[in-house]
Amino acid sequence: MKVPVVLTTVRFDIDNAGRLEVSVDGQPHADDRRLSRSDLRSVLDEITARLGTAVRVEVHEADGTTYSDIETPAESTAPNAMEPEPETATAALAGAGFRPGEQVALAYVVARQEADANGNAAINLPPALLTGTRQGLVLLGLTSLTVAPVEAQA
Repeated sequence: MKVPVVLTTVRFDIDNAGRLEVSVDGQPHADDRRLSRSDLRSVLDEITARLGTAVRVEVHEADGTTYSDIETPAESTAPNAMEPEPETATAALAGAGFRPGEQVALAYVVARQEADANGNAAINLPPALLTGTRQGLVLLGLTSLTVAPVEAQA
């Protein structure tokens, strides 16, 4: 996410009764709603999602205490994250060289080991099995034992 040089300022003023007034760069925000201290998080999320960028947050309490921080929008509000996955995303999972009518399995290679001089191999799986797997999707012909590597999509 790009952070602008000058951040939008979101100001929350909380009175003694816990009522909340909100302004964005000095302009009233949600002044048509009756907000309380408990609404602060949801209003802030609403603003950062709408703007799609980081904001400076100032909270002014009735006793004169002031807090300030920087708030970024949630990851799911990024424009690219909101775009739906294309329906044809699985088209890349293809391979060739299989027998007609043969069942083909999709497998994930979690570890690799070279065979010894006699063609034997033993694989000991690491305790953190899933943390080390990045690539390794293959299509496996269950009759022909044909293996077609598949590139994992980013």
